[in-house]
Amino acid sequence: MSEIRDDLPPPIPPPRRFPRWLLIAALVMAAGAGFAVYINRPTTGESAKTAAAHQQWYCPMHPQVVSDKPGKCPICGMPLAPRPVATPAGSAAPRTAPPGKIAGRKVLYWYDPMAPGSHFDKPGKSPFMDMQLVPKYADEEPAPAGALAPSVSLSADAIRAAGVATVPVTRQNLTDEIRAVGTIEADETKLERVAARVPGRIERLYANFTGQSVRRGAPLFDLYSPDLVASQREYLLALENRQRLAGASPEAVRSAQSLVEAARDRLRLWGISADQIRTLERTSRPDLALTYRSPVSGTVVQKNVVEGQYVQEGTDLFLLADLSSVWLVAQVYEFELGRLQVGQSVTATVSAFPGRELAGRIVFIEPLLERETRTARVRVVLPNPRGELKPGMFADARLVLPLKEGLSVPRSAVIDTGARQVVYVETAPGTFTPRDVKLGAAAGDRREVLEGLREGEKVVAAANFFVDSQAQLAGGTSIQWSGAREVKTEPTPGVRP
Repeated sequence: MSEIRDDLPPPIPPPRRFPRWLLIAALVMAAGAGFAVYINRPTTGESAKTAAAHQQWYCPMHPQVVSDKPGKCPICGMPLAPRPVATPAGSAAPRTAPPGKIAGRKVLYWYDPMAPGSHFDKPGKSPFMDMQLVPKYADEEPAPAGALAPSVSLSADAIRAAGVATVPVTRQNLTDEIRAVGTIEADETKLERVAARVPGRIERLYANFTGQSVRRGAPLFDLYSPDLVASQREYLLALENRQRLAGASPEAVRSAQSLVEAARDRLRLWGISADQIRTLERTSRPDLALTYRSPVSGTVVQKNVVEGQYVQEGTDLFLLADLSSVWLVAQVYEFELGRLQVGQSVTATVSAFPGRELAGRIVFIEPLLERETRTARVRVVLPNPRGELKPGMFADARLVLPLKEGLSVPRSAVIDTGARQVVYVETAPGTFTPRDVKLGAAAGDRREVLEGLREGEKVVAAANFFVDSQAQLAGGTSIQWSGAREVKTEPTPGVRP
């Protein structure tokens, strides 16, 4: 008899069998769905239309301008760049064009509209500016090498947005201006050095400090010298001898007169003035300390002696400067020296007297050039009757050079590449054409025009770079980027055109 145990697990029920009819129904439905997709698949033409329907074009300069077909920006006239958009839900995704092709057109390279001379081999963002690169297609006819860009037409909105401004070519009297900086210095031709003529001791100083003003004939110092005392006595003895021999033979009189003249010349050579000699003749008494007077009117620039000092013959005592006129020593650059000549007028200003203009003239152009600064020193004489200009002051010099009458344009109107000079001429309202010109001398903020323009023609004086880039996009060669080196670089990773 079998025993029933309660600790055993319950028996496992038999597996349920999946209904075969339900499995067959699922397979039939899946096959029907696949067949429906196959018979309703779009054709090749329909795929291209679907892709085109989801393609957009936009302006890299004005991203708010978006179009569903290619064309040009209504603001700046720049060709619109392609940009894919998201595929609507439930529709077939457009097929992506292979690299190097966009909408069936072969792309030669991509470039930055703001730097047309830079080429890239892949789409993306420009490394120069945060803007999309624009494709250059193979079916766009390139301009001949070195040829000027064709005429470019811009809308009124584009001209206003870019700030394009034109000015007429005018005929006028041209003047150039050279500006230089320099310093006020004492006139070297009016410096006077006072030195001791004889050895002796300084008994008294009348000019006793640097900067003191003295007048011509004013006393400078008293000098005691045994040699001067002996010379005065010799002169007095010569006078007595001539007076004693007044009635002697003519030969004796001539000899006595020669001794008087020799003694007088010795006193003159030692710096004794004619007035002092006449005083000596009148009083017949030698001075123990003779007074030396200033030879010029001026200022004590250097003082090298004190009272009681013994000096030797030739010792420098004072340096006097006549500051009634001073020098402005200006530094003029090498490329401006050819237009200067001695005698030209100069207008100078100093910071100590703002608004006051001082008139002078060039008196000397140094023949040597400073190698480090590539400048030459130009010397200008300025009158200084009241002594207001002091040596050491900084000054600005302005030289106005009259040129001949001729055609001229603003400097900003010229695109100078080094090998050529080009201006953009407005040949019709909103239409600009590049033209080679031959320029002459520079006249301030204008340039003389020798060939290439006529009086009254309008040239672009502002936003030349924008007009030139638009001309390059129209199929020409950029003037200002004609010498640029081609750039090969990878675009920004992860960024699609």
